[in-house]
Amino acid sequence: MVSPEYKLHVECTFDAFSKKVMRFEARTCHRTIIRKQQREISFEYLLEERYFGASNLINSFIVQPTHEFQTHFHVRGYTVAIENEHLASALMKLSEQKRDYILLLFFLGFKEKEVAKMYGLKGHTINYHKNRSLKLLRQEMERMEHEAI
Repeated sequence: MVSPEYKLHVECTFDAFSKKVMRFEARTCHRTIIRKQQREISFEYLLEERYFGASNLINSFIVQPTHEFQTHFHVRGYTVAIENEHLASALMKLSEQKRDYILLLFFLGFKEKEVAKMYGLKGHTINYHKNRSLKLLRQEMERMEHEAI
């Protein structure tokens, strides 16, 4: 037979342990969220760059041909027409996989989860490739802008 004092001691010990575990788990989750926010790059950030304006990027995706120059990219049965020569050239310099991710996410409007499901990957993997691709795309656009000057 267990004494009531011992039962109380076990309950208090378990409560203290549970609170400590939850506190550390909350701290870990908070740190993870902060790390993700520090590494995330939004597409709007690229649009605000001084090297190319938002109107150039927005006008560069047009399905119907209206200008002489158009580059067509084929992604998973979809065709994306890019009219901006610099953007098309920068997209060509990306690997096919990274280019597909950018086109699906930003030009065709798919969500990261949908793209991850298409390729059989996890969402955070697509997020990583998206951020890396945007960084490479930005660097290439800046390089081309500096060469043009």
